[in-house]
Order: sequence, then structure tokens, then C-alpha cells
Amino acid sequence: MKYLHKILNNCEEVSLMALQAKELKLPFRKRLEMKIHLYYCRCCSNFVKQSAMIDKTLGHLVQKMEHEPPFKADEDFKEKLRKEIN
Repeated sequence: MKYLHKILNNCEEVSLMALQAKELKLPFRKRLEMKIHLYYCRCCSNFVKQSAMIDKTLGHLVQKMEHEPPFKADEDFKEKLRKEIN
């Protein structure tokens, strides 16, 4: 029972494992511990969902910025910048 208590009351480690799981494959035991914790812990479960949503949103934003520049400087601004540089 002590081991289950350790798994359930370790939000900091689980949130770190969830972030690591995005980059590399965790060992089976760690994945199992994380799944058990996420089943019982609403806060960590929400963290994982929100983190996935942020990643997805940033991915879309990066793709959009690759196709379209975020802004275009007008000629007056470019001229003022040239004068300040020189």
C-alpha cells in the first residue's frame, strides 16, 4: 500500500514524466506509474491535456509563420531604421 501512496502523491514527478514522454519513450514501469497517477489525479490529467493543446496550437502557429511573415515593415520604417544604423 505504501507504493500506491507514493505513486498517487507525486504530482511533480508525474508532470515531469509527462513532458519527457513527449520527447522519448519512458520505461514500462514509469509509463504504468504515470497512467495510474493520471487516472486518479485530476490536476495532472488536466495538465497533460492542456500541455498537449499548447503544443498543438504552437505547432499550428509555427506552420502559419513559415508560410506568412508575422508582419511587413513599411518603407518609412525601413528608411528610419537605415538612418539610425548609419
